[in-house]
Amino acid sequence: MSPRDRFHDLPDEQLLSRLRAWRRYNVHIGLVPRASAFWSGLLYREPRGAIAEYAQLFDTALFPCGTRPDAALLARLGAQAGKEFHWTLLVDGDEMAYRFPHAHPDRRLRGELNARFLDPRRIWEAVAPLVRLVDTASCVVLLDIRGIYATEALSFDAFLGALTRCLDGLPPVCRFAVANGTPRFVLPEYFALLGERNVMHVPGPAALAATLRTPGALGADACTLRSACLAMEEEGEEWGAFRAAVRFCLEGRKPLRAYLAAGENATDGGGAERLTRLLAGLDPELARRSPIRRKAA
Repeated sequence: MSPRDRFHDLPDEQLLSRLRAWRRYNVHIGLVPRASAFWSGLLYREPRGAIAEYAQLFDTALFPCGTRPDAALLARLGAQAGKEFHWTLLVDGDEMAYRFPHAHPDRRLRGELNARFLDPRRIWEAVAPLVRLVDTASCVVLLDIRGIYATEALSFDAFLGALTRCLDGLPPVCRFAVANGTPRFVLPEYFALLGERNVMHVPGPAALAATLRTPGALGADACTLRSACLAMEEEGEEWGAFRAAVRFCLEGRKPLRAYLAAGENATDGGGAERLTRLLAGLDPELARRSPIRRKAA
Protein backbone atom coordinates (compact mmCIF):
# COMPACT_ATOMS: atom_id res chain seq x y z
CA MET A 1 0.00 0.00 0.00
CA SER A 2 1.40 3.39 -0.98
CA PRO A 3 1.70 6.30 1.43
CA ARG A 4 -1.04 8.12 -0.46
CA ASP A 5 -3.42 5.17 -0.02
CA ARG A 6 -2.83 5.23 3.74
CA PHE A 7 -3.81 8.86 4.23
CA HIS A 8 -5.24 10.52 1.18
CA ASP A 9 -7.49 8.25 -0.81
CA LEU A 10 -10.67 10.33 -1.19
CA PRO A 11 -12.52 9.27 -4.36
CA ASP A 12 -14.21 12.66 -4.92
CA GLU A 13 -11.07 14.63 -3.99
CA GLN A 14 -13.02 16.81 -1.57
CA LEU A 15 -9.93 17.46 0.49
CA LEU A 16 -7.73 18.44 -2.44
CA SER A 17 -10.34 20.84 -3.82
CA ARG A 18 -10.70 22.59 -0.47
CA LEU A 19 -6.95 22.85 0.08
CA ARG A 20 -6.51 24.37 -3.38
CA ALA A 21 -9.36 26.79 -2.79
CA TRP A 22 -7.82 28.05 0.43
CA ARG A 23 -4.43 28.55 -1.21
CA ARG A 24 -6.04 31.20 -3.40
CA TYR A 25 -6.58 33.18 -0.19
CA ASN A 26 -3.04 32.58 1.12
CA VAL A 27 -4.14 29.90 3.59
CA HIS A 28 -1.61 27.07 3.38
CA ILE A 29 -2.19 23.88 5.36
CA GLY A 30 0.25 21.08 6.09
CA LEU A 31 0.84 18.35 8.62
CA VAL A 32 3.08 18.37 11.65
CA PRO A 33 5.99 16.04 10.70
CA ARG A 34 4.85 13.19 12.93
CA ALA A 35 1.18 13.57 12.02
CA SER A 36 1.21 11.16 9.09
CA ALA A 37 2.93 7.85 8.78
CA PHE A 38 4.52 8.55 5.41
CA TRP A 39 5.74 12.08 6.25
CA SER A 40 7.31 11.17 9.58
CA GLY A 41 8.52 7.92 8.14
CA LEU A 42 10.35 9.76 5.39
CA LEU A 43 12.61 11.25 8.02
CA TYR A 44 13.16 7.73 9.37
CA ARG A 45 13.93 5.93 6.12
CA GLU A 46 10.41 5.43 4.75
CA PRO A 47 10.31 4.55 1.01
CA ARG A 48 11.58 7.25 -1.33
CA GLY A 49 9.06 9.51 -3.01
CA ALA A 50 6.94 10.02 0.07
CA ILE A 51 7.31 13.80 0.00
CA ALA A 52 6.13 13.82 -3.62
CA GLU A 53 3.00 11.99 -2.46
CA TYR A 54 2.57 14.50 0.36
CA ALA A 55 2.97 17.42 -2.06
CA GLN A 56 0.09 16.14 -4.18
CA LEU A 57 -2.18 17.44 -1.41
CA PHE A 58 -0.21 19.89 0.70
CA ASP A 59 2.01 22.77 -0.38
CA THR A 60 3.87 23.41 2.86
CA ALA A 61 5.74 21.43 5.50
CA LEU A 62 7.78 21.82 8.66
CA PHE A 63 11.36 20.59 8.40
CA PRO A 64 12.79 19.78 11.86
CA CYS A 65 16.42 20.92 11.92
CA GLY A 66 17.46 19.11 15.11
CA THR A 67 20.93 19.37 16.60
CA ARG A 68 22.63 18.53 13.28
CA PRO A 69 20.54 19.88 10.38
CA ASP A 70 20.61 17.58 7.37
CA ALA A 71 20.99 19.80 4.30
CA ALA A 72 21.33 16.79 2.01
CA LEU A 73 17.96 15.45 3.17
CA LEU A 74 16.26 18.81 2.64
CA ALA A 75 17.79 19.03 -0.85
CA ARG A 76 16.32 15.63 -1.74
CA LEU A 77 12.93 16.56 -0.30
CA GLY A 78 12.91 19.90 -2.11
CA ALA A 79 13.72 18.27 -5.43
CA GLN A 80 10.75 15.93 -5.02
CA ALA A 81 8.30 18.51 -3.63
CA GLY A 82 8.91 21.07 -6.37
CA LYS A 83 9.77 24.75 -6.58
CA GLU A 84 6.33 26.01 -5.51
CA PHE A 85 6.51 24.17 -2.19
CA HIS A 86 6.77 26.31 0.98
CA TRP A 87 9.15 25.26 3.73
CA THR A 88 9.15 26.25 7.40
CA LEU A 89 12.49 25.38 9.00
CA LEU A 90 11.90 24.32 12.61
CA VAL A 91 14.94 25.31 14.69
CA ASP A 92 14.76 22.91 17.64
CA GLY A 93 18.41 22.21 18.47
CA ASP A 94 20.52 22.91 21.54
CA GLU A 95 20.34 26.69 21.15
CA MET A 96 16.64 26.56 22.00
CA ALA A 97 17.24 25.16 25.52
CA TYR A 98 18.10 27.33 28.53
CA ARG A 99 19.38 24.22 30.32
CA PHE A 100 20.56 21.05 28.62
CA PRO A 101 18.14 18.14 29.17
CA HIS A 102 19.24 15.27 31.35
CA ALA A 103 18.86 12.95 28.36
CA HIS A 104 21.31 14.96 26.24
CA PRO A 105 23.64 12.69 24.22
CA ASP A 106 26.71 14.49 25.63
CA ARG A 107 26.95 13.31 29.23
CA ARG A 108 29.08 16.31 30.16
CA LEU A 109 26.26 18.72 29.30
CA ARG A 110 23.37 16.94 30.99
CA GLY A 111 21.56 19.27 33.36
CA GLU A 112 23.99 22.14 32.79
CA LEU A 113 23.08 25.72 31.95
CA ASN A 114 23.45 26.38 28.23
CA ALA A 115 25.84 29.19 27.35
CA ARG A 116 24.62 28.89 23.72
CA PHE A 117 20.99 29.67 24.59
CA LEU A 118 19.52 31.83 21.80
CA ASP A 119 22.97 32.49 20.37
CA PRO A 120 22.21 34.03 16.95
CA ARG A 121 25.60 33.18 15.46
CA ARG A 122 25.28 29.47 16.26
CA ILE A 123 21.65 29.39 15.17
CA TRP A 124 22.47 30.92 11.81
CA GLU A 125 25.51 28.71 11.28
CA ALA A 126 23.22 25.71 11.66
CA VAL A 127 20.28 26.94 9.59
CA ALA A 128 22.03 28.93 6.83
CA PRO A 129 22.90 25.84 4.69
CA LEU A 130 19.19 24.94 4.74
CA VAL A 131 17.98 28.45 3.93
CA ARG A 132 20.23 28.48 0.86
CA LEU A 133 18.36 25.43 -0.48
CA VAL A 134 14.88 26.96 -0.40
CA ASP A 135 13.11 30.04 -1.74
CA THR A 136 13.98 32.69 0.85
CA ALA A 137 10.99 34.77 -0.20
CA SER A 138 8.63 32.06 1.08
CA CYS A 139 10.84 30.45 3.74
CA VAL A 140 9.98 30.82 7.43
CA VAL A 141 12.52 30.05 10.17
CA LEU A 142 10.69 29.04 13.34
CA LEU A 143 12.62 29.29 16.62
CA ASP A 144 11.05 26.65 18.86
CA ILE A 145 12.20 27.82 22.32
CA ARG A 146 11.82 25.11 24.92
CA GLY A 147 10.03 25.69 28.18
CA ILE A 148 11.99 27.10 31.12
CA TYR A 149 11.14 25.78 34.58
CA ALA A 150 9.84 28.27 37.14
CA THR A 151 12.62 27.14 39.49
CA GLU A 152 15.26 28.61 37.16
CA ALA A 153 16.83 31.96 38.07
CA LEU A 154 16.12 33.42 34.63
CA SER A 155 13.84 36.45 34.91
CA PHE A 156 11.45 37.64 32.24
CA ASP A 157 13.63 40.71 31.58
CA ALA A 158 16.69 38.51 31.10
CA PHE A 159 14.76 36.24 28.75
CA LEU A 160 13.51 39.22 26.77
CA GLY A 161 17.05 40.60 26.53
CA ALA A 162 18.36 37.27 25.23
CA LEU A 163 15.55 37.05 22.67
CA THR A 164 16.17 40.66 21.56
CA ARG A 165 19.87 39.96 20.97
CA CYS A 166 18.98 36.78 19.11
CA LEU A 167 16.45 38.34 16.75
CA ASP A 168 18.60 41.42 16.11
CA GLY A 169 21.60 39.20 15.38
CA LEU A 170 19.89 37.10 12.70
CA PRO A 171 20.24 38.29 9.10
CA PRO A 172 16.98 39.54 7.55
CA VAL A 173 17.03 37.19 4.58
CA CYS A 174 13.77 35.38 5.38
CA ARG A 175 10.78 35.49 7.70
CA PHE A 176 11.18 34.54 11.36
CA ALA A 177 8.73 33.17 13.88
CA VAL A 178 9.03 32.32 17.58
CA ALA A 179 7.29 29.59 19.56
CA ASN A 180 7.71 30.51 23.23
CA GLY A 181 7.50 27.35 25.33
CA THR A 182 7.27 29.26 28.64
CA PRO A 183 3.70 30.53 29.17
CA ARG A 184 4.66 32.88 32.01
CA PHE A 185 6.95 34.72 29.57
CA VAL A 186 4.16 35.26 27.01
CA LEU A 187 3.47 38.84 28.10
CA PRO A 188 2.62 42.14 26.36
CA GLU A 189 6.30 43.17 26.30
CA TYR A 190 7.13 39.94 24.49
CA PHE A 191 4.43 40.60 21.89
CA ALA A 192 5.68 44.17 21.49
CA LEU A 193 9.22 42.93 20.86
CA LEU A 194 8.04 40.60 18.10
CA GLY A 195 5.68 43.17 16.63
CA GLU A 196 8.40 45.80 16.33
CA ARG A 197 10.42 43.34 14.24
CA ASN A 198 7.47 41.86 12.34
CA VAL A 199 8.32 38.44 13.80
CA MET A 200 5.46 35.96 14.08
CA HIS A 201 4.36 34.54 17.43
CA VAL A 202 3.43 30.86 17.16
CA PRO A 203 1.10 29.99 20.04
CA GLY A 204 1.25 26.66 21.80
CA PRO A 205 -1.16 24.03 20.44
CA ALA A 206 -3.47 24.47 23.43
CA ALA A 207 -3.23 28.27 23.54
CA LEU A 208 -4.64 29.24 20.16
CA ALA A 209 -8.08 30.33 21.38
CA ALA A 210 -6.60 32.51 24.14
CA THR A 211 -4.06 33.99 21.72
CA LEU A 212 -6.79 35.11 19.33
CA ARG A 213 -8.38 37.04 22.23
CA THR A 214 -5.10 38.79 23.13
CA PRO A 215 -4.57 42.16 21.41
CA GLY A 216 -1.29 42.29 19.49
CA ALA A 217 -0.50 38.60 19.96
CA LEU A 218 -0.63 37.97 16.22
CA GLY A 219 0.57 41.41 15.17
CA ALA A 220 2.96 40.41 12.38
CA ASP A 221 1.79 40.72 8.78
CA ALA A 222 1.64 36.91 8.45
CA CYS A 223 0.77 34.00 10.75
CA THR A 224 2.24 30.57 11.36
CA LEU A 225 0.32 28.17 13.59
CA ARG A 226 0.59 24.65 14.94
CA SER A 227 -2.57 22.92 16.08
CA ALA A 228 -3.45 19.48 17.42
CA CYS A 229 -7.06 19.92 16.31
CA LEU A 230 -7.10 16.81 14.11
CA ALA A 231 -6.31 14.72 17.17
CA MET A 232 -8.96 16.47 19.30
CA GLU A 233 -12.71 16.16 19.69
CA GLU A 234 -14.58 17.00 16.51
CA GLU A 235 -16.33 20.37 16.66
CA GLY A 236 -14.68 20.99 20.03
CA GLU A 237 -12.74 24.03 21.22
CA GLU A 238 -9.65 23.29 19.13
CA TRP A 239 -11.68 22.95 15.94
CA GLY A 240 -13.39 26.25 16.70
CA ALA A 241 -10.07 27.95 17.46
CA PHE A 242 -8.53 26.80 14.17
CA ARG A 243 -11.48 28.08 12.15
CA ALA A 244 -11.41 31.36 14.09
CA ALA A 245 -7.70 31.71 13.26
CA VAL A 246 -8.44 31.28 9.55
CA ARG A 247 -11.14 33.97 9.73
CA PHE A 248 -8.80 36.27 11.67
CA CYS A 249 -6.14 35.98 8.97
CA LEU A 250 -8.66 36.47 6.18
CA GLU A 251 -10.02 39.63 7.78
CA GLY A 252 -6.52 40.98 8.39
CA ARG A 253 -5.26 39.87 4.96
CA LYS A 254 -2.49 37.91 6.63
CA PRO A 255 -1.00 34.87 4.85
CA LEU A 256 -1.43 31.82 7.07
CA ARG A 257 0.54 28.60 7.40
CA ALA A 258 -1.17 26.08 9.61
CA TYR A 259 0.48 22.80 10.56
CA LEU A 260 -1.95 20.27 11.96
CA ALA A 261 -1.25 17.19 14.06
CA ALA A 262 -3.40 14.15 13.39
CA GLY A 263 -4.20 11.28 15.70
CA GLU A 264 -3.26 7.64 15.33
CA ASN A 265 -6.09 7.10 12.86
CA ALA A 266 -4.25 9.17 10.25
CA THR A 267 -2.81 6.04 8.72
CA ASP A 268 -6.15 4.45 7.81
CA GLY A 269 -7.77 7.38 6.01
CA GLY A 270 -9.39 8.75 9.16
CA GLY A 271 -7.04 11.70 9.26
CA ALA A 272 -8.02 12.80 5.77
CA GLU A 273 -11.71 12.47 6.57
CA ARG A 274 -11.34 14.53 9.73
CA LEU A 275 -9.38 17.22 7.89
CA THR A 276 -12.08 17.34 5.22
CA ARG A 277 -14.76 17.82 7.87
CA LEU A 278 -12.65 20.47 9.63
CA LEU A 279 -12.33 22.49 6.42
CA ALA A 280 -15.97 21.91 5.50
CA GLY A 281 -16.87 24.06 8.49
CA LEU A 282 -15.21 26.96 6.68
CA ASP A 283 -17.11 26.46 3.42
CA PRO A 284 -19.35 29.50 4.13
CA GLU A 285 -16.22 31.66 4.20
CA LEU A 286 -15.21 30.36 0.77
CA ALA A 287 -18.72 30.87 -0.57
CA ARG A 288 -18.81 34.44 0.73
CA ARG A 289 -15.58 35.21 -1.13
CA SER A 290 -16.55 33.44 -4.32
CA PRO A 291 -16.00 35.64 -7.42
CA ILE A 292 -19.37 34.48 -8.76
CA ARG A 293 -21.16 35.55 -5.58
CA ARG A 294 -19.33 38.90 -5.45
CA LYS A 295 -20.26 39.56 -9.12
CA ALA A 296 -23.91 38.74 -8.42
CA ALA A 297 -23.90 41.14 -5.46
